[in-house]
Amino acid sequence: MGPLVRIGPNEVLSTDPVVLRNMSAVRSNYTKGDFYSSGRIVPGVDNVVSERDEAKHKFMRVKMAPGYSYKENEGFGFEAGIDRQLLNFISLIDRKYLSTTSESRPLDLAEKTQFFALDVIGDVSFGEPFGYLTKDEDLFQYNEINASSLPVMNVVSVYPWLGRVVHRWPLSLLLPREEDQVGFGRLMGFARHFVRKRLAEGITMKKDMMQMHISNGMNEEELIQQAFISIIAGSNTTAHALRMIILSLITNPNAYRSLIAEIRKVTSSVSNPISWAQTQTLPYLQAVVREGLRTWPPVAGLGFKQVPPEGDTINGFFVPGGTQVGQGFYAVGRSRLVWGEDADVFRPERWLLAGEDRLRDMVAALDTHFGHGKYSCLGKPIALMEIHKAVFELFKRYDFAILNAERPIKTQTSVFLFASDFWVTITQRDDEEN
Repeated sequence: MGPLVRIGPNEVLSTDPVVLRNMSAVRSNYTKGDFYSSGRIVPGVDNVVSERDEAKHKFMRVKMAPGYSYKENEGFGFEAGIDRQLLNFISLIDRKYLSTTSESRPLDLAEKTQFFALDVIGDVSFGEPFGYLTKDEDLFQYNEINASSLPVMNVVSVYPWLGRVVHRWPLSLLLPREEDQVGFGRLMGFARHFVRKRLAEGITMKKDMMQMHISNGMNEEELIQQAFISIIAGSNTTAHALRMIILSLITNPNAYRSLIAEIRKVTSSVSNPISWAQTQTLPYLQAVVREGLRTWPPVAGLGFKQVPPEGDTINGFFVPGGTQVGQGFYAVGRSRLVWGEDADVFRPERWLLAGEDRLRDMVAALDTHFGHGKYSCLGKPIALMEIHKAVFELFKRYDFAILNAERPIKTQTSVFLFASDFWVTITQRDDEEN
């Protein structure tokens, strides 16, 4: 099978990272496809995900970008917020889930990584964590919301006309409402609560992402939609990336040992928790994160872009204007044309052994997992910082063992991937080895 596959009357799927990058380049004539209409939260009101008008979308990104920029957030608790929640995560493990030779305390890492990612979003975005790690429970039934609502979003993204139908009266009466006790409605009410709480504080200047958004002119409704998107997109993607990197390491002894060896060499010379700058001096840690993201991309939605009216030639085939071109995230990450015959193998060393030109191409291919150019993920810097720091600190302290070797984790594919039943035991590494 080649890099371009027809999957519907007006849809094709691309697994060519060069094509995908060209479609999303800043000066590309491609636009967002109808797929993105499923990202509309409030009927008739677009947000940065659902907005398909290029000029309006660009304006939205300009208003939002400072809140996601690491340089802009110096002094705004960007890295400090991640550190606080990482230490809370470690404290939860130490307090309740450390196993010993005399007692086993199983831990569902699928759930706890979600808690960690959610509390990071709360701290960085709203100035305070939601409390998942402190209370160690599924507040607001978030995981239930994932299980019940994301599959619906997935169907609507594949058949956008369904979304337009249900957004009209009388079916619109069946849509989620902020008074709901379950599903997206409860989450929408949750987002509004935090936004209104912040706005009610008046001139109080908190150093977090929401304050940056307020300072850049976002109104209440824009803030609510952005809060909702941050909670859904930010937590699901980062949590799944982290849990799959952990799974990949504990099922690949060579990679596990190599990472531990690198960590031991620097433990006494780095901060606690390790800083983002320090993680970027550790080549094997970087290779592990890249390889985990390559093999297990946390996004599964096809992200269709629309071919411009004049049409385009893709991989030798003419594609008419208006055709929807989707991205196969998993297929890009496992493509033998891109990664070689061992594309299905988790092998971090491929990132260390590649020559300069080859490495540049590999990084560019991986970059498509986060979008690219005018459609790139604004939250990418936060996600990468969070993942690098968490992997280092967790493997610095603990050894992990899977409880169910035959089925170590249950995953469900939707627009995002989410998981359950990733049961492990965690033991403290000996002090002399730490």
